[in-house]
Amino acid sequence: MGQQRFVRKNTAIFDTARRQDKKRTRRTVFYVLLFLAVSIVFLGVCVAVFLNVNTININGNENYSYEEILEHVAITMGENIYSFDTDAIEQDILNALPYVGKVEVKRDLPSAVEINITEEKAYYSAYLAGDTYILSPNLKVLKCIPDKNSNEGLVPISINNVRRCFVGRNIEFVNERNLSSITALYSGFESMGIQSKIKRVDFTSRFDISINYDNRFEVYIGDTDNIDIKMRFLVAIIDELDSDATGRIDVSNPQEASVSLS
Repeated sequence: MGQQRFVRKNTAIFDTARRQDKKRTRRTVFYVLLFLAVSIVFLGVCVAVFLNVNTININGNENYSYEEILEHVAITMGENIYSFDTDAIEQDILNALPYVGKVEVKRDLPSAVEINITEEKAYYSAYLAGDTYILSPNLKVLKCIPDKNSNEGLVPISINNVRRCFVGRNIEFVNERNLSSITALYSGFESMGIQSKIKRVDFTSRFDISINYDNRFEVYIGDTDNIDIKMRFLVAIIDELDSDATGRIDVSNPQEASVSLS
């Protein structure tokens, strides 16, 4: 039978080692927590002391001055750069300034605020109930000129069945399809780059639309179905005519047009 050996464990040594491991672990946790606490305090001091607004830049504004826009920016110089709501400021600017179509407020650390403005373009003028309304291509009301029938060099547009017309909002029609049709009409102009050639629009009926092209042609469009094709057809026809030709063009049928020269 083989010989076996038994060694008595020294429990005191093992207990001491375990206690030392626990102490090291507690010290490590303590120093980690202390480092995190100091870091948080340091960051808090940096945010409170250094990240304060000292510059507000406004870009893209043409119709409104820097001061006019700043009146609607709820930011105080010297306040903390994280103390304000950018979404709320954007909405305040949009609500107060009709020519502003889009606005973006961004923090530019450490101490600047960038306000990027995209303005609406005045394109149409509409005479309604004794007032002239300046309109964007999608019929947002940019301005009202009381008791004055003046187009200010814009494209006069004849419209009816208007339900509401308030500055800063899109015109509301009795038939909501009118607005989408007018938007599609401008998209057709834009697709061929002829916006500046349009001198008048008659939209009293969305099924019988007509325009004046370059003070040379009265153009009957009909409705806005296939509007891009109709505008392409129109430009191709005019390109084939003499540069001083005038008359009437009917492109209501995108397959076949008629031209009557005067």
